[in-house]
Amino acid sequence: MRTLIVVPAFAAAAVASGASAQLVFGTTSPTTSNPAAVYLDITSGTTTTLWNSAAQKKVNGMAADTVNGRLYSNDAARLNKWDYGSVGTAPTLIGGMYRTSDNVNFTATGVSGLAFANNKLYGTTSFGSTVFKRGIYEINTVPNSFGFCVMTAVWTDPTGIGTLSGTADFGGVDYNAADGKFWVTNSTDTTASGGTYQRAIYTVDAFGSGAMVKVADFPVGHNQIDGLAIGGGYAWLTEQVGGGANVVNIFGFNLATLQYDKSFSFTLADGSQRASGAAWAPNAYLTIPAPATGLFLGLGLCGMARRRRAA
Repeated sequence: MRTLIVVPAFAAAAVASGASAQLVFGTTSPTTSNPAAVYLDITSGTTTTLWNSAAQKKVNGMAADTVNGRLYSNDAARLNKWDYGSVGTAPTLIGGMYRTSDNVNFTATGVSGLAFANNKLYGTTSFGSTVFKRGIYEINTVPNSFGFCVMTAVWTDPTGIGTLSGTADFGGVDYNAADGKFWVTNSTDTTASGGTYQRAIYTVDAFGSGAMVKVADFPVGHNQIDGLAIGGGYAWLTEQVGGGANVVNIFGFNLATLQYDKSFSFTLADGSQRASGAAWAPNAYLTIPAPATGLFLGLGLCGMARRRRAA
């Protein structure tokens, strides 16, 4: 189903140059009256429902493998996959996501956000324990012999000392190839109680120094930011608002100016939503043609032949 959402005039003009500027956001509504995943063309404001929330296919987190044309999404600890172009078809369950310290005992772990980087899937979790810390984990998309997608820590909250799991609450995450860091939205302010983190965007140098650095506060008056996606020169933040408003707000944080200068609002049918994942996925609603690879290969061979003749 294609619908049109309200786009402020200044935003519509500003995004007119981004022909492939496309965002997918999701909801965790337990009813079928709300879509579970929505494709937003930020140039025109047109939206397409990719699938609904039936059969445990809600969206806590979302990540895009743009090379292979696949979306990964999760409903709590269940990891799912969805191939581009499968509009109206629910994702396929891959398996449950589990942490382990010995490959013998496994703990199912709910994940808040997903990101795809270096051909691997990553997720954030705020579920801590005396064994496992909050943080960013690599998720194996190939289940083991038990059918578990095993999670391995790549960055854990440094405030989680000893048996403490930490206080980081990363609702959204994506990988920014431009700086080689994960960008996250921390959803809980712990500073009032002597904690470290604010409600804000942070970068996490998980593959380097491990440093976590604040980038910017959330938009003024919006404290329920959850999802995050990087693309088109922006960090896109999603926020679900209930209490009668029943909307998903989307804010564009300009990576060049470090200012919020774009916004969208998507109305939901009811207010039972709780979270919203997001991914930058150009043309996710289109099926990737199977002959495309062969076509490009053919063009490449033709080019080689011409070069040989010229030689």
